[in-house]
Amino acid sequence: MTAKGPFQGFRFPRARLLVLTAAVWTTIAIAGDLVWEELPEMPVGKWEAVTTSLDGKLYLFAGYTAGVKSTRRTDVFDPEDGSWTRIRDTPSGITHANAVLDGRTVWFAGGFKDGYKGHAIAEVWSYDLDLDRYTAAPLLPEPRAGGGLARVGRKLHYLGGLKADRDTDSGDHWVLDLDQWAAGSAAWGEAAPLPVPRNQFSTVSVENRIYAIGGQLHHDSEQIDQARVDIYDAATDTWSRGPDLPKGHSHAEAGTFVHDGRIHMVGGHTTPDGGTKSVDPDILVLEPGGQWDLLGELPMPLSSPAAAILGGRLYVAGGSKDGRSVQGRVWVAALP
Repeated sequence: MTAKGPFQGFRFPRARLLVLTAAVWTTIAIAGDLVWEELPEMPVGKWEAVTTSLDGKLYLFAGYTAGVKSTRRTDVFDPEDGSWTRIRDTPSGITHANAVLDGRTVWFAGGFKDGYKGHAIAEVWSYDLDLDRYTAAPLLPEPRAGGGLARVGRKLHYLGGLKADRDTDSGDHWVLDLDQWAAGSAAWGEAAPLPVPRNQFSTVSVENRIYAIGGQLHHDSEQIDQARVDIYDAATDTWSRGPDLPKGHSHAEAGTFVHDGRIHMVGGHTTPDGGTKSVDPDILVLEPGGQWDLLGELPMPLSSPAAAILGGRLYVAGGSKDGRSVQGRVWVAALP
């Protein structure tokens, strides 16, 4: 098929076939320039998981499982042998949060326990991968979920998100000094607020800048996807506009990451101009200073999947095909 709108002129042939490998039928999907191989399913399907990658492995902390229930379960995928290993559970079963690496320590903050009104939390945790130990850090000033967490230098930044009523967007921007925390004397301070309060945007840091990508306005009353990108400069405590997404977009937090200096965003929810909100198959890429490009498509539209590039290949696990139910399929594609 031929793309329309912002990607006019791109052609995305689609085909599916079954390949017999070691007496096991494996689905191969061709979407755009990517050829996907389906791997064995996850031990437990998840979406809205707290996701990061390290040492060539993909980590999925907590998230929703079947029945839209939060879990504390944490699993690690090793592409070397295709194995999944369960590691220590998170202290709370949460969703609507994103992970940040500081060396070999994983940080996450806020989120929803399950997902009902009043279930937003202010908890902040660090997890030492080598010691297999969680440590509590100073609570956020208020409960938040669906906000963005990023690290610039020795400081953690928490941006935006939903207040406890699951519908009011916050523009608050809080900062925690990790060196002061390690010395036992840290508290969250304030920084320049997010220009447009919103939730479920993707958050990454590139050098000393934080990107707040897309997101939505409100949650329970209505969900209005945004194409807006805001960039925070930690050196000057100021915000500027980045290149808009080609459409309103949200729910791609666990599938957004930086690889080789480029921002990748995999799947999510989307509302095209004049269109209807739907689950999205697109994989978008941004070279800082440039515009968004389309890398290809997922083998199926997915909201909130986990994704990472490991060993030069793109892995995608879990997510939701309709924004309401979980799936546990795992896919891999070699990058062009």
